[in-house]
Amino acid sequence: MNTPGSITFNARQASLCCQLSADVYQPDSIATPLIIRDSATDTLAAIFLRNTNVIVTFRGTADLRNWLTDIDCAKTQDPFGPGLIHAGFHDALHSVWHELFDTLRGDVTREIIFTGHSLGGALAMLAAGWLADEAKHDESLPQVARVYTFGQPRVGNSAYRDGYNADLRDRTFRIVHADDIVPRIPWLLGSYRHAGHEAFFPSPPSVPLLDLSWPRKLLVDVPGLIREFYCDRLEFLDDHHINNYLGLFSANTQEQDAFAA
Repeated sequence: MNTPGSITFNARQASLCCQLSADVYQPDSIATPLIIRDSATDTLAAIFLRNTNVIVTFRGTADLRNWLTDIDCAKTQDPFGPGLIHAGFHDALHSVWHELFDTLRGDVTREIIFTGHSLGGALAMLAAGWLADEAKHDESLPQVARVYTFGQPRVGNSAYRDGYNADLRDRTFRIVHADDIVPRIPWLLGSYRHAGHEAFFPSPPSVPLLDLSWPRKLLVDVPGLIREFYCDRLEFLDDHHINNYLGLFSANTQEQDAFAA
């Protein structure tokens, strides 16, 4: 594993995580017995055991339009760190946390990768932070190696972001596709902030851009606004679809293994 402080983007690893994030939308077709779910919160996590690592994949929402309409921006205290987090994300993860925690305990030979698309990405980031905090006090727990999320909404406020970044920023990559609206919610005006590194793929996709500044991001968004004007569909919803995230890695992944400054 790369030591904390090094910024490395493994496009092949990210591509695999994206594929698993797509597969988990159809859990009955997944060839793994390790599926944890809670019907009350409609939360599902699939655990993929590999030779050198374990990939924990959270399922996103199946109905994006209803989720965007009903999203509740209420916050609650993060039980494993400083700051406030989205109450709905907390409740969803908490519903499967104890079973997931017990499953991961004891296997310290393999590192953990967390991943997920949309709502699943938010749960992946939250779970990575919780496990990293627990691992500080429990040697029977594995270390978090990487976090790859796709079209992930913001999880918490600035205090949460700072606490998360202190442990996992340089192991966390939020992949964002073009005008995807979900990474822009919950809104900044609600004091929500992003954590980790953003790997932004413009449209058409090419090499990901790392942590664009607001002025540069605005310039990149302009072509998207033009697409909105000329296309007979909502591009910012279409850009969020998991299939479009899969398409980001169909190009030469070797070129994508380094960020464009």
